[in-house]
Amino acid sequence: MASYGRNLWIAAALAAGLAIGAALLPGTGWICGLAVLLGLAGVVMLRGNRWRSGALLVAALAVAIGLLDLFAGLLAPQAHGVGLVTRFDPPDWMVPDPDLGYRPRPDTKVSVTATYGSETAFHATYTILPDGTRATPDAPADADTYLFVGDSFMFGQGLADDQTLPAQFARDQDFKVKSVLFAAPGYAPNQFVRAFEAGRLDRLKGRKVKAVVTWIIPPHLARVTGEESWLGSSPRYALVDGQPRYTGSFEQYRWRHPIDGLHDLADRQFPFIAALGQRARQQEQAALLTALMMRLQALAREKLDAPLIVLYSWPDEQTQPGFGGLDGKAQAFLVSVLAGLRQRGLSLVMLNTLTYGMDPSKITLPHDGHPSAFANGLFAAELKKRLNLP
Repeated sequence: MASYGRNLWIAAALAAGLAIGAALLPGTGWICGLAVLLGLAGVVMLRGNRWRSGALLVAALAVAIGLLDLFAGLLAPQAHGVGLVTRFDPPDWMVPDPDLGYRPRPDTKVSVTATYGSETAFHATYTILPDGTRATPDAPADADTYLFVGDSFMFGQGLADDQTLPAQFARDQDFKVKSVLFAAPGYAPNQFVRAFEAGRLDRLKGRKVKAVVTWIIPPHLARVTGEESWLGSSPRYALVDGQPRYTGSFEQYRWRHPIDGLHDLADRQFPFIAALGQRARQQEQAALLTALMMRLQALAREKLDAPLIVLYSWPDEQTQPGFGGLDGKAQAFLVSVLAGLRQRGLSLVMLNTLTYGMDPSKITLPHDGHPSAFANGLFAAELKKRLNLP
């Protein structure tokens, strides 16, 4: 009995050490390494063959999980921005928001510098207006208005205020139209829809809003189901009878549904676990993204009496194989999602073909992957053409 009690205390201490390590260590590999060490410590410290065998099994499982995670990581495509160090002044330019999760701090000038080793990748200043939108060129008070909603692509990550797509669109119209830029890095269609539903864009009612313009990219699929670390406080939607319904934030849902919360945590910590249910999850994401885009179109018409125009950096039926390093199955799936949006009547504008064959250093920010000012100029001209503007 004394040995049993002693073993329980040791096992509890080792488990507590692993829990603390999981909270503090920077990655899955480190956690697995700690689990191996603690398991081997249990083999030495615990008494009885069953206890020692259990500790050895924990160590062996940690080794297996670590190797599976490493293998899954090697197979996964390399994300943009790896190795890039970005500094903001002020550092707290993003603030919590009860509806959107977070938003740019109103009435703020933000200096951003990104470095890659000793090289400066970009330096820019973001001007956030008192209403939380990013600055665009001035226009006459009665000018036609175009609302741009999006993530870092539309926001213009790494670019000056006058280099964003909305700013260049206004310039191409000789500054006779007003561009309103409602965007933030990391946003997705759930934030676009929630902004309309929560009345964040009602101030534009009565203005001559000619179009609502958004921009979709493949990472939005993972974002609409909250699979990125920064989206915990962001709005979550679920399909109810085919329609997206707001359910609170992702964090609120995970606390109310702890099994789903633990499953989500495991998916984000261990790529090989996420891969097990990838196909079903992708279908869920595609259905939710499609429903959110249709809801966004309806809200644009209902709230502002304006059409929705969807720009896309996304493979379609004309895209050559290997888009963005994707394999055949992944690309075919993305093509099917876009085809579904087109079949439902969304007005889509392809951006990919405008930059085919161009030097990547001319159309993207170095070591970052976001569009350059030059690329945004091409995209703004294409949007002008699509809208039949002079």
